[in-house]
Amino acid sequence: MITPEKAADLLEDVKENSHFKLHMGTNIASLKQLAEALDIMAEAAFNHHVNANKNDFAAWIRHSIGDAELADTINKMRDRKRISAAVRKRVDFLETKSRENKLSGKDFLTCGVTDFILGAVIGFVIGMIFAVII
Repeated sequence: MITPEKAADLLEDVKENSHFKLHMGTNIASLKQLAEALDIMAEAAFNHHVNANKNDFAAWIRHSIGDAELADTINKMRDRKRISAAVRKRVDFLETKSRENKLSGKDFLTCGVTDFILGAVIGFVIGMIFAVII
């Protein structure tokens, strides 16, 4: 089970020394960038990284991103469109998951206003009690 925090971590850019370096020189730092690159990269560049003997994208996802589930999903795939679709689906899932348990701006403000009013009322009541006692 992936927590919202883990999902957000998997979407982050990896450190520069862990970027995926495409055969043609472009660096990829995140799953989202990989999904975009898969859609536009030349077939020759794709075939350099994915062939009958290897899937460099699956290895990078496992070791640099840390997403073993996605790596397992695409490891045996050899079709660029299928890999791209799988990566996009995972990115969408992780984005949705990372937003769970987060207050929206409206919810946050509502909580803040409610807490302020409650605090003001309690403070007023305690102040009145002290004023009567003293």
